[in-house]
Amino acid sequence: MWDILSRWPYSIRELRETLERLHAEGWIERSGDRWAEIRLTERGREASRGLTGAADAGGACPACEGKGIHLPEAWWRRFRELTEERPLPVAEYDQGFMRPEDAVARVAFMHRMGDVADREIVLIGDDDLVSIALAVTGLPRRIVVIDVDERLGAFIERANREQGFAIEFRPLDIRRPLPPDLTKRFDVFVTDPVETVPGFELFLSRAAASLRGRYAAGYFGLTTLEASLSKWHRLQQLVLRMNFVITDVLRDFSLYPERENRWERFYASYAMMSLFHIEGHLPDRDWYRSSFFRIEAIALPQPTILGDCALSETELYFDEETLATPRAGVS
Repeated sequence: MWDILSRWPYSIRELRETLERLHAEGWIERSGDRWAEIRLTERGREASRGLTGAADAGGACPACEGKGIHLPEAWWRRFRELTEERPLPVAEYDQGFMRPEDAVARVAFMHRMGDVADREIVLIGDDDLVSIALAVTGLPRRIVVIDVDERLGAFIERANREQGFAIEFRPLDIRRPLPPDLTKRFDVFVTDPVETVPGFELFLSRAAASLRGRYAAGYFGLTTLEASLSKWHRLQQLVLRMNFVITDVLRDFSLYPERENRWERFYASYAMMSLFHIEGHLPDRDWYRSSFFRIEAIALPQPTILGDCALSETELYFDEETLATPRAGVS
């Protein structure tokens, strides 16, 4: 099951629908009503015999994992060392962090696009500590982190003291608007929005409000596991409405490591566990991943949410597709 999910290019819900159809048509079998173990039937094995070699063809480049990015080793090694004792994710804020090499690869791609050196950069949420990866390069003019989790603020402040960084941390629940001194002040934003449509609109609106104007750039992560292509269509409409154009999408750019996140306790609250009847069957591999978007403003960005936002926690974090999002209160 987890092996399939680690390669599946569509939403978790669509995987369940596909497995049900293949099971009903006699191509696969499962263990009782549980999808933890999935096997081909004799009919399925017969049909797959001619496809044995095709599965391995056209794979990602083993050197760059398909990113097309040269990863400066000095950046990556220093970032990994500095973030070894980072705060662990908490369910309350739907947190989780990507592999260190993927955070640094984000910075390397941003630099290639001219969005790091001498730029003022704001991060709307920073579970991944990309702010520290940026600071390691010594290239940005200014780095500001806006996040509700003050544990991250304390960690960043310690890095500032010990490493001589100048990362600014501003605690804020983004359901509140940005203060005036953070509005129209930045060249670049980075964010990993929640994947409900209302939540995405809120994150993108706050990010848009932070930018100076035309040619400013934004970066965000988005999955297909919790956001179907139909949802992507709606989210892309929001991007366009706010005066941005999508310039790049790097598919499956970031992988979220199970062991390092230590979020086994989250799984009990994931809706996908009961959907597939796999309660207690935890992953044996890393499977959750996201694509990396770059957008650019063609005119002054126009956020669609300006004032206070009254979204509840449920409205912000959950919809019928966010099946791997933890419920608050998980201990």
